[in-house]
Amino acid sequence: MMRRYFIKCLFVLEELNMIAIISPSLTMKNCSDDFFNLTLPSQIDMSKKVVEEIRKLSLEDLEKILCVNSKVGKLNFERYENLKFDEFGSPAILSYTGTAYKNIKPSIFNEEEIKFCSEHVRILSGLYGVLKPYDSIYEYRLELKTRINILGNEDLYKYFGDSMYKNLVNCDRKIVNLCSSEYSKAIIPYLSHEDEFLTCSFKINKNGILKSMSTDAKASRGSMINFIVKNKINDFESLKNFNDNGYTFDERLSNSTEYVFVK
Repeated sequence: MMRRYFIKCLFVLEELNMIAIISPSLTMKNCSDDFFNLTLPSQIDMSKKVVEEIRKLSLEDLEKILCVNSKVGKLNFERYENLKFDEFGSPAILSYTGTAYKNIKPSIFNEEEIKFCSEHVRILSGLYGVLKPYDSIYEYRLELKTRINILGNEDLYKYFGDSMYKNLVNCDRKIVNLCSSEYSKAIIPYLSHEDEFLTCSFKINKNGILKSMSTDAKASRGSMINFIVKNKINDFESLKNFNDNGYTFDERLSNSTEYVFVK
């Protein structure tokens, strides 16, 4: 039997001290049957403008801006034609199926963990902007680096401007960055001296040379989200205890703005 949750009853707001941000994934699935009473994305009005512009494109033009083949282009052309903005979609954190999300393992969160996750985790999206984990979304494809003109803005970075940053710091100014550079670029230019912004990096020691491996880093970012939620971590210092996937915190390589984990 599928688990069903009354999401809204879990959103009893408390003072937030730390928010962890993570990138979306290209791969997605629909899982709307598992949840109901989801919340609407906070930047939904901006998302609607993006969809309006995308719907003006031909199939060929959509394939070009998304840099995809005809099969993926057709799939997403149909997705945008049918995309809705309501509370009957899929919860964001369960909709993404990439490497990071497989390691977040959100499907096994209990009710307390769902509540903590909803308050302390945010997903940055090229379509939706800042997403709460249990916001209602529909399948789409749109990387933040996509060059598409929206209301005179030449790309999505300029279109969203500082809106994602303001959305995050509206809650709190202590942010754990688990995003790729593509997505953290939507936040970093707008940071002020009042913000505490900590990036977690994951490096592999190969014959004395430290390297960051893309797939492994994605898995570890997801594992860190799982670690934060499962242990209800609300401060930077406790992140040092992370030791999943063979990684351990390296004090020598780390500083106040970057925690480096090595294996």
